[in-house]
Amino acid sequence: MLGIGVLVIVVIVVGALGVVWFLGPPVAKAGDAVVPPIDCRATPERPHPVVVLPGGDGTVDQTDAQWRTTTDALRGAGYCTLVFQVRGSDGNRWAADVPTAGRDLNAFVDLVLVRTGAQQVAIVAHSAGSVVANHFLKVEHGAPKVADAVFLAPETSHCDGRGFAESMGLPTSPFPLFRAVPAVPALLARLMPSAAGPLQLAPGSPVFDAIFDGALAQPGVRYSVMATKRDVVATPAGTCSFIEEPGVTNVFYEDAFPAAPAVDHGSLRSSPQVAGWVIGRLAAP
Repeated sequence: MLGIGVLVIVVIVVGALGVVWFLGPPVAKAGDAVVPPIDCRATPERPHPVVVLPGGDGTVDQTDAQWRTTTDALRGAGYCTLVFQVRGSDGNRWAADVPTAGRDLNAFVDLVLVRTGAQQVAIVAHSAGSVVANHFLKVEHGAPKVADAVFLAPETSHCDGRGFAESMGLPTSPFPLFRAVPAVPALLARLMPSAAGPLQLAPGSPVFDAIFDGALAQPGVRYSVMATKRDVVATPAGTCSFIEEPGVTNVFYEDAFPAAPAVDHGSLRSSPQVAGWVIGRLAAP
């Protein structure tokens, strides 16, 4: 006879599949791409324009202030630096359909290459911006257009979902259930349309599987990852962010800068030390 736990899982599976089948697949609303003016060109010294993808911790109106330390440093070092983002619900960044954002990024990179005369770009992405970057690199086959991918506190397939749960107002991580019953994220997206975009980043969703099944790092792209041990969003710290694949550079902020001021998931992108590290990774031979 089935135990009560197994019986509950069976009921959830059957119910979730039934509701999703009846209602059809959830559709996350597309966001509005915020395309910056392309007013700079590639140079022999800095041949790769830098496309910056902010994280999801704020609105598009807050981006300039949050990223000024890093973007000023990049421009001061001679890099053509362009901030690309997608406005979701209430102006929040990336809170919309991830595949659409990945395709919009693909089109923007094409435009950058034409306007700047470059052969490839570099990508600097933070948190949820890294998921869009990885969709572009892997699913949209954008890797040949990219020389470097530098990720700050990114999210990969090894996150436990505690930070996700807090952002969704949940008492505990739903990721174990999502992995056991892949229909649940689709059901929740149907019941909570405003969460359809973020739920695409949860295990069990087709978008998540397309990005993270198999190898993540794409041939020809140099990947660099910096995480912080104080991260309570991309959890477990380091495990959630590091890409443990050949050729990828993974480093903790605290190990690279033991005497520097403390940072967390959000302020990592605003650190002068991190800005210098980013430039160093882009300039490395």
